[in-house]
Amino acid sequence: MRILVCITFILLGSFLTLHAQEGAGISGKVSDSKGQPVSYANITLQRIDSTFVTGCTSDEKGKFSIGKLAADNYLLQISFVGYITQVIRLDNVNRPLDIGTISLDDEAIMLQGVTVKASNVMKRVDRQIILPTDKQVKSSTSGYELLSHMQLAGLKVNSLERKITTVSGGNVQMRINDIIASTAQVQALRPDEVLRVEYIDNPGVRYADTDVEAVINYIVRRANSGVSGGASLTNAVTTGFGDDNVYIRATHKLSQFGLNYYLSYRDYDDRKVDEEQTFSFPEAEPRRRELAGISTPFSYQDHSIEASYNLTKPEQYIFNAVFTENIYNSPHQDYGQLIKEAERKDLYNYTRAEYNYHSPSLDLYYKKMLPRDQFLALNVVGTYIGSDYEREYSEAYSEAGEPISSYDYGTDGSRYSLIGEGIYQKAFRNVTLTAGIKYMQAYTHNRYVGDVNESTEMHNSSLYGYVQAQGKWAKLNYSLGIGASRQDFDESAEGFTFYMFRPMLSLSYPVFKGASLRYNFSCSPSIPSLSALSDIRQQTTDLEVNRGNRNLDPYRTYINRLQMSWGNKRVNFQLSGGHLYSKNPIMEQIECVSQPDGSYMIEYGTDNQKSFTQWNGRLYANISVIPDVLSISLYGGVNSFESKGNSYLHHYTAWYVGGDASLSYKNFSLYGSIGNRYNSLYGESVNYGEKSSMIQCSYKWKNLSAGVGVMYPFTPAGWSAGWKLMNERVQKKSWTYIKDNANMVVLTLSWNFNYGSKHKTEEKLMNNVDRETGIAM
Repeated sequence: MRILVCITFILLGSFLTLHAQEGAGISGKVSDSKGQPVSYANITLQRIDSTFVTGCTSDEKGKFSIGKLAADNYLLQISFVGYITQVIRLDNVNRPLDIGTISLDDEAIMLQGVTVKASNVMKRVDRQIILPTDKQVKSSTSGYELLSHMQLAGLKVNSLERKITTVSGGNVQMRINDIIASTAQVQALRPDEVLRVEYIDNPGVRYADTDVEAVINYIVRRANSGVSGGASLTNAVTTGFGDDNVYIRATHKLSQFGLNYYLSYRDYDDRKVDEEQTFSFPEAEPRRRELAGISTPFSYQDHSIEASYNLTKPEQYIFNAVFTENIYNSPHQDYGQLIKEAERKDLYNYTRAEYNYHSPSLDLYYKKMLPRDQFLALNVVGTYIGSDYEREYSEAYSEAGEPISSYDYGTDGSRYSLIGEGIYQKAFRNVTLTAGIKYMQAYTHNRYVGDVNESTEMHNSSLYGYVQAQGKWAKLNYSLGIGASRQDFDESAEGFTFYMFRPMLSLSYPVFKGASLRYNFSCSPSIPSLSALSDIRQQTTDLEVNRGNRNLDPYRTYINRLQMSWGNKRVNFQLSGGHLYSKNPIMEQIECVSQPDGSYMIEYGTDNQKSFTQWNGRLYANISVIPDVLSISLYGGVNSFESKGNSYLHHYTAWYVGGDASLSYKNFSLYGSIGNRYNSLYGESVNYGEKSSMIQCSYKWKNLSAGVGVMYPFTPAGWSAGWKLMNERVQKKSWTYIKDNANMVVLTLSWNFNYGSKHKTEEKLMNNVDRETGIAM
């Protein structure tokens, strides 16, 4: 491993040295009238006769550099949407020339921050950089609403539920100025402060130890000096549904103080679970049962309190501290059913489940800017998670009768973790080198009571290091990353140590005007969850039991993606396809186990199986029907899955379609989306995702916005999702319904205030968090 790392650095060093050679060229920096950098400004170089020579864009600090020029006289043009274009004549350029800082003046139509007149998309090897249009900004009151009106390919945005996922249901990490952002922070984001949105749909080696499929990074002209704040309320008219937050920020000189409170709650009375079950025991006829759901309550309250402090000295250092307390209380995750089985008396079952936790954390961050386009960033996060889980299952001959059997257990859990990370970055003329290291150490203690009376103590740690080079060679944009990780787990002197080499490659090439081709390859590990590794046996019904597996091993997943995109001012298309392969994945292992009395039980667990494969394809189209007024997006795709277990083989193919529309006229805005279920196979289970649909209309007047929306319109049966189990010994089909969500009318109200002059808070480049409890449920 050491030899490999040394060779890697030697090769990268030689490569960077070649790129760093100097010749005749022009460099400088672009800023606005207040001295703030203008990132991604367009730089065009022409000869005096207006013949085009070359071009580039300024980087995140407003800096740019053009090299390898012949001695000549030139015209340098600097432009950015929303600013007055500057043209500078440069005579007799025959050596490296630093022209200093060029200031761009705002156009007369400018509002606070940067407001642009038309959408502008800049493609990079790992991301898209999108400038929101003036209409999109005016139609939005939060980061979620802004993203919904921007209609980014591959994302599903539900601004009423504050939820963003990929089309496949994957996790999307939200960041503001590269600081990982909570739901409350994204909701409190002012769209008129957003300079651009970076959509990282190909997370690189830096994100290799996370489970995110995409990253959204809002680049924001930060809060004002003085005081700013606001409130955002979203509540249903007749249903227990709400997402509300209030925030306030105060800035004095180089310091900024912030306080944010967010509350999300659900309280449903009409939730039910219908099931069909078939159990095949040895030397017996199959037992087929129908379980008709009975309406039971479902509720939770999720509180988040954040206090932050930021101290920034521009171009020198940044210190950021955030204390967060999350409090989650779910008193009802209940469901009941009427069990009908041939030649047996009807039974009623009832499951009562309660889950609570609180999780304080302290996040400390420091970034030091170094000479010659370098920086060093350090991050330390300490977290405690205290959790309680209770489950009671009973069966009786009447709905409120005396139980004839019952199974109860509870868990009292504690987890302590410490995460540390460091990042170093050096920018050369045509390539940027980034290196990082991340370490996590955690201790988990869970006490199981009730029918299970055991304790588990688990220690786990991870070490991850990486180096990445991003640059351009001729027309080819590239990103090459190499990472290595070590994972350790120990429970009662049993565990594993796992090493993983993580290469990553991205290539992007402009095929012709408006079109580009991109290829991505990545290799990443998947680590068993702490709950799966807990060797705890929990009986759930008279016929079924759950059990962990201490012998699980981490496994590797290889992903290849190819994407072709084309667009102009009115139409954008994206065609993509991919292949995913997991070797020895952790998937279901279901067995029929003989009991001492001669009966049999179905034991549900997991084990390392042979392989899992997925092929996928997707077509996306966005059409600007009426520029700056009406735009429509449509998407469709197909997935083909294969789960190859030690004793089973399953195939499944599923299609999906969807779309959304955004309409803005004067102070009114209308947004709607619809999509069918995204179905998938993993192991022996097919998951049927939810159908998505919503309509939202709002009116904005100055800093006040009011609106009305409908969740899941035209669905009389309500929200639903389900799954199917295809095991040889047990087959199940289960559907969960929440009728309260059907045609749910939601009112929205937001207001913000802002006093004082602008103050820019520098960007934090990383954030770490621990949310795993290790509890087996």
